[in-house]
Amino acid sequence: MKAFTLIELIFVIVIIGLLSITLINNIPDNTMTNSVNFVYNKIIEKKSNAIGFMADMNNADENRTVCITFDKEWLKNDEQKENVKFSPSCRIDVSSNINTICFDYMGRPYKNSVDLDNFNNLLHDEVDVNISYKNEYKIIKIYPISGNVEISCNGS
Repeated sequence: MKAFTLIELIFVIVIIGLLSITLINNIPDNTMTNSVNFVYNKIIEKKSNAIGFMADMNNADENRTVCITFDKEWLKNDEQKENVKFSPSCRIDVSSNINTICFDYMGRPYKNSVDLDNFNNLLHDEVDVNISYKNEYKIIKIYPISGNVEISCNGS
């Protein structure tokens, strides 16, 4: 007879199981990269929204600003509004050396609120937005005056 024995079939199944466990453990975890890109894009989106308010000059000055409070609630609220398929808020921690940052209609960053008359709250120091997942962390920097946003290479 030309058939496989039960022992041979079990042996092949065990080998396939061991190979699959080994391969599954070698799949890279892109959660950190995806989360950093998501938060970076949300900051750029908020800044762009503030700049877009300039087109409607009927708005009062205080209505032409967009603020971000760096916590999980901010991410959760944005995820719910947009029905995004990727939701980092349950996986990552977001914190910043300044809790709330606002952008005016020129894209300039302010601490806590915008004061277009005196520019009292205009940022003069970099803002570090820390994103951590497990034992990894990355930093997104928001630069003063210009409001330029970039992902820092300092995180590991």
